[in-house]
Amino acid sequence: MADIKVIILVFLAHFSVICASSIGEDVKEIFQKLDELSRKVSTLESKNSLLQEELNRQNGSFQEFKTKHVQEYSDLSKNHHRLVGEFKILKFKDFEPIKKRADLQDEKIKKLESLQSTVNSLSTKLGEAPPSFYAMMTSTVQIQGSNQTIIYDKTGTNNGNAYNTSTGIFTVPETGTYVFTWTAFSYVEEYVRLEIVVAGTIYGGTLSDTQETSDADTETAIVVVNANTGDEVYIRSQSEDPGDGHLYVEHECSSTFSGWKIS
Repeated sequence: MADIKVIILVFLAHFSVICASSIGEDVKEIFQKLDELSRKVSTLESKNSLLQEELNRQNGSFQEFKTKHVQEYSDLSKNHHRLVGEFKILKFKDFEPIKKRADLQDEKIKKLESLQSTVNSLSTKLGEAPPSFYAMMTSTVQIQGSNQTIIYDKTGTNNGNAYNTSTGIFTVPETGTYVFTWTAFSYVEEYVRLEIVVAGTIYGGTLSDTQETSDADTETAIVVVNANTGDEVYIRSQSEDPGDGHLYVEHECSSTFSGWKIS
């Protein structure tokens, strides 16, 4: 800007001499415009100087702001790393006991839930009748040989529906101690040997014998057995000398088979 001003001033001085001697009114007008331009250039130079000062001031403020916030960022970063380190220490130092207490609490809750389930199951069972049955014959059955399963085809009681009137077999629904009893009603001058089988094992037998009398005979037996869930219990003719008599039904008299759980 300074070089432009010098050129204009030289130009003005040179043409002033010419003006004084021989240039007309048109040239004077040109000089006037040049003077006006010179003033405008001076004004622009002044404004430019002010803008430069403001720019320098703003740059100084920016550098100060940058320095300040760089320091704040550095402080924040240090605090972050410090807190991460403290968290790791707390994680391994304080969290483990908390986790152990939580695991113990979960274990206690599971035990309580298991106990509650057991109590609910027992409450349900206490409200129900224990497994039990009473079965009888509705028609006379002839003994036809050894190991013949005796079928009592009608039930008066069958709590739990574990006795099958089609097969004559009671299937143990729950492990426990059971009482079983049966009655054999045979007729004149015959004999019948029966036995009770529990899970394939013979637990007792009866002999109803009227060979030397002219009257009917009734024999009853009772056993107490520890049985497991799924065991089959039934009455059958004995394997040796079972007899060839009949199990009769007459009026209210009938051969029967019963059982019930006691514990």
